[in-house]
Amino acid sequence: DREEQPQLRLTLIALDGGSPPRSGTSEIQLQILDINDNVPEFAQELYEAQVPENNPLGSLVITVSARDLDAGSFGKVSYALFQVDDVNQPFEINAITGEIRLRKALDFEEIQSYDVDVEATDGGGLSGKCSLVVRVLDVNDNAPQFLRDSYQGSVYEDVPPFTSVLQISATDRDAHANGRVQYTFQNGEDGDGDFTIEPTSGIVRTVRRLDREAVSVYELTAYAVDRGVPPLRTPVSIQVMVQDVNDN
Repeated sequence: DREEQPQLRLTLIALDGGSPPRSGTSEIQLQILDINDNVPEFAQELYEAQVPENNPLGSLVITVSARDLDAGSFGKVSYALFQVDDVNQPFEINAITGEIRLRKALDFEEIQSYDVDVEATDGGGLSGKCSLVVRVLDVNDNAPQFLRDSYQGSVYEDVPPFTSVLQISATDRDAHANGRVQYTFQNGEDGDGDFTIEPTSGIVRTVRRLDREAVSVYELTAYAVDRGVPPLRTPVSIQVMVQDVNDN
């Protein structure tokens, strides 16, 4: 096995038949020639990486490494990726260094993780493989989206305070805190002082008794705000019609 002992040193002794016998010696040195009997072996069977979805193209994802115990070209390793859809996959590998970089933009909302096979091939055609799992990390790149373009409601002017008028609703495609939505009126204040909105449910309620003869239509602006850093927010228009009662 050349990889364990690349050369052998022997001493050859020749003896004659005399009495006493005489002898001569010769040193023999054997060089063991390499054959391609070792496959490349990766430092790890499984590599794992985490990449934010907004990483720029060309950024380093991870570096893999394989070793081949053979000598010369038999021990020289080149790397390649094997992906289900190679044309559309977002990763590329440097065949010499094993550096895996981003070649296409990631989108957490579309794909959260990738499973990739990496192959190392030596100069004699023998190859070894490892697995790579890339997990895409969410960033706050989606603003909340309302289910409607605008909202309308009506309420009688004599209803008691904190009567429910309508409910607004928005969704956010991001994950965790980036996708948690709260509701507020413009500048965080109550709508014209006559309405309030519940931050978690989006229910709009009256604050006090209304007077249609003073204001018959309220034009309000509410916001859906996520909890990302920085937070993203989306406005929506709310129209509240005040219905008349015979109070005059």
